[in-house]
Amino acid sequence: MPSSKNSQTFPYIACVLAFIAIAIMIGLGIWQLDRKAEKDARLDQIQQAQAQDNVDIAKVAEEPYLYEDFIVSAKGNANNQIFFIDNKIVSGKPGYHVLVPLQTNQGMVMLNLGWVSSTGSREVLPKVKIPMLSEIQGVLYIPTLNKIITETNSRYGQFPVLLQQVDLEEIKKHIGKPLLPFVLRLTESAPQSESNFIRDWQVVTMSPEKHLGYAIQWFGLAIAALTVFLLTMLKWMNGPQHRLEQTEQD
Repeated sequence: MPSSKNSQTFPYIACVLAFIAIAIMIGLGIWQLDRKAEKDARLDQIQQAQAQDNVDIAKVAEEPYLYEDFIVSAKGNANNQIFFIDNKIVSGKPGYHVLVPLQTNQGMVMLNLGWVSSTGSREVLPKVKIPMLSEIQGVLYIPTLNKIITETNSRYGQFPVLLQQVDLEEIKKHIGKPLLPFVLRLTESAPQSESNFIRDWQVVTMSPEKHLGYAIQWFGLAIAALTVFLLTMLKWMNGPQHRLEQTEQD
C-alpha cells in the first residue's frame, strides 16, 4: 500500500499564520471602531462648548484647558509679526495658516487668522494684509507638538517667519515676549482683509464615518480570510481521505 503520510500531514504553520492574520484584522477593525467613538465624543464636546455663551479671555487665561473649543472674546491690538505655518491643505491645495500676536490686558496671545494659498515656492511666502482687529472672537485651541517634526527656522526676530507647526515656545523666541498657552482661531464672522483668509477649521483629521468605513473593511477582510481558510481546510480534509480510500480499494 502506498504511504499517505505526507498527504495527511496537518498544516500547523499555515493554520497559525491564518489565525494570526485574522486576529490582526479583527483587532484593526475594533481599533477603528474605538477611534470612531473617540471622534464622536470629541465632536460632541466641541458642539456643546460652542453652544455656550462666549467666554472672556480674562476668565480662561489661567486655566485654558477647561475652555478648549469654547469661543473666547478678547480685546487688543494685533501687530504685523506674521508667522506662516507650513503644510496646511484646503480642498487639495497647499498653503499656510497665518498667525499674528495680539496684545491684550491678560497678555499676548497668538491669533490664527486662517488659511492662505501657497505661492508654489517656500522661498516666496504669500503677501498678506492683516485685518483691522480690536475686538475678536476665536475658538480656543491648545496646540500639541508632533515630535517627529524638527523645526529648522532659527532666524529669530526676522519676519515673516515660516514654521513647521504651531510651537509656542519657538514663537516666543521670535517675538521675545511671553505668550498665553493657547491660540485663538478666528471665527468666520471675524473681519476679513484683502487676503480673504479661509477659516474652515478641521477639528479632527479624519471623520467618524471614515473610521467606520475602515472598520467595515477590516472586518470584511477578516471574514473573507476566514472563509478562504475554512474552504481550504475542508478541501484538505476531503482530499487525503479520498486518496486513502482509493488506495485501500486498489
